[in-house]
Amino acid sequence: MNRSTQLLAAVAGTMLLATPALAQETLYVASEGAKLKADKTASSDTIAELPVGTQLSVLGQEDSWYKVSAGGRSGWIYRGKVAASPPEASRQGGDNLFGGGGSSAIMVSEADSARSVRGLTEEQAAKAGNRPVRSEAEYKQALDGVLAEKVGKKELEGFLKAGHIGEYAK
Repeated sequence: MNRSTQLLAAVAGTMLLATPALAQETLYVASEGAKLKADKTASSDTIAELPVGTQLSVLGQEDSWYKVSAGGRSGWIYRGKVAASPPEASRQGGDNLFGGGGSSAIMVSEADSARSVRGLTEEQAAKAGNRPVRSEAEYKQALDGVLAEKVGKKELEGFLKAGHIGEYAK
């Protein structure tokens, strides 16, 4: 293989590796509060608020932002708000802290991981940790309480802005 052929092959390989996101022509809104922005900054004008599951056509990408079109409108969306596949129906909606609704289906005690590594029963782990033994119902009630916590959109956006997180990163 001569030098120009090697160079051409290297350039083609680099282009293939550098553009995997653009090869994906369709993305989906995966996060509540996703906004189609006029420019690739969180402070730019909002063109539209996009519901979870909205299909987006990718027009380009710069830094952490995708240029997309949806419903006849085009603009920019932060990469943390999209996914390559549509979200499950259970993720589309819900207003508790972790999305979805209802109560937990998790059946686990607070010491399951730690005690299992050491081979302890729950009672032995509780005694070793100087804490009372709790029933599964108590753990489930505590977890359901956490899952019932609600955070408003304004509170969440304020937190992200103050911490320069996600689309508010500098």
